Amino acid sequence: MKKKIFLVLFAAGLLLLCINIFGLFKSMRNPELYTLEHTIKNRIGDVKIKYPEIQEQLEKQPGESEHDYAVRINSVIHDGFAHYWKREGIDKFNMRVPVWENYLLFGASYVKPEKYERYEFTDYKKGLERGVGVCSGHSIVLKGYLLKNGIKAELLDVGGRHVVVRAELNDKTALILDPDFGVAVPHDTAALTADPELARAPYAQMAALYYPEAKEPYTTELMVDIFGKHKHVYNVNNPFEKFSYWAIWVIPFLLMAPYLVYLVGKR
Repeated sequence: MKKKIFLVLFAAGLLLLCINIFGLFKSMRNPELYTLEHTIKNRIGDVKIKYPEIQEQLEKQPGESEHDYAVRINSVIHDGFAHYWKREGIDKFNMRVPVWENYLLFGASYVKPEKYERYEFTDYKKGLERGVGVCSGHSIVLKGYLLKNGIKAELLDVGGRHVVVRAELNDKTALILDPDFGVAVPHDTAALTADPELARAPYAQMAALYYPEAKEPYTTELMVDIFGKHKHVYNVNNPFEKFSYWAIWVIPFLLMAPYLVYLVGKR
């Protein structure tokens, strides 16, 4: 009886291990992202840069200033990340983390669907690979690359309607970066709160970003309005995500170990 139990555990562990290995060779980014805009008719030219080619463009170039780098990759992320988070695309575009990527996060989507069914990665590299999200998803990727290159950055919730990145450069100047729209605002939060009209010029071309049939597009007037409202730090930290990427490799070996120990004992 004990041997049978050990064999079942070994088989389960081996299956999970094979699933993990399969996932190493599979990308979460569905190529249909590159033509999605023609179906949903929301953002014009939503995804222009493919994955993994975008990774090279997000690296800091020799001699590139912090300011130039921050503004450039803000546009790169805008051009390589789809603005999409609809329920009908949960499995098609891997908003539910697929079982071959992380079977623990996949299982969590059924235990706690309000958090994991459409899961926003805290790991910016995973978010970039998948390539779908709304403003917060774009901003998490931007923040990750800025921090990686020694630029202080934080996520900001603006007026409860939009998430952007506040980047503070080594010369102590700061700017607001909006990778969702590819807009850089050369002012800090205090100045924008005091005079939200400062956001008008950077966001002047909002109408050009949308198809005429787009539903509830963000407008220049809306952006000016929300920048005059309360702003607070937007947090997305999830310790379970980091733990799960370690645990998915440990669990299979723990399941396989009893049978292997049993075999050694028999010998």
